[in-house]
Amino acid sequence: MNSSNSQPRPEDTEQFLKRANASKPTPAEGAPQRSRPSAKQRRKAEQRKQLITMLSILALVVVIVGAVLAVNWWQNNREGTLPENQRVVAVVGDEEVEIPPYSACEIDDPDCEPGKPFELDFKGQEEITLRIPEDVYDHDWAMLSIFDDPGANDEQYHKANETTETTVRLKSEKKKSDGSNPELTVVEIHSLLVGRDADGEETPVATVWAISPAGK
Repeated sequence: MNSSNSQPRPEDTEQFLKRANASKPTPAEGAPQRSRPSAKQRRKAEQRKQLITMLSILALVVVIVGAVLAVNWWQNNREGTLPENQRVVAVVGDEEVEIPPYSACEIDDPDCEPGKPFELDFKGQEEITLRIPEDVYDHDWAMLSIFDDPGANDEQYHKANETTETTVRLKSEKKKSDGSNPELTVVEIHSLLVGRDADGEETPVATVWAISPAGK
């Protein structure tokens, strides 16, 4: 007696598997196949990248060094202004007056004698402005104000590049014993500059500008 649920035969199973395998997609013929770079190729690419970075850094260093050398050459070869030719500019109202040094002496020169203070007409102004040369204000310098009452004398020190101009008052804010304000007799600018000796060699030069109100 035959059963209603028949079992599949082995030959039928084999044919089914063959048809399933035959239906799987295959790569198109002639299509390019991607391959991962080998360790050697990756190493070469990394070395190439490092070389490019090193060359870029080297080029930057060369540019910076070249710029520094160019600036140093310019500074060493430029014609500087000697201390005796430096000028302080006094601004009185709308007028500008160039003030030459009162003295420009080598530190160890016992024979150097100062000149006379520059007499400046204040033209009725209560104060004036002094513009300092760059060769002076680019390092420490000092200003001494001397009044007809020693108790009002004043000395100010300025650091490098701190002050390019300063104000000078004709009268002090202090009071004398009689109640009047001490009046300015002379104002001095002091600076140590680089000059040249009799042999043309560089030497430190103590340079002073002295200004007194006209008629004092």
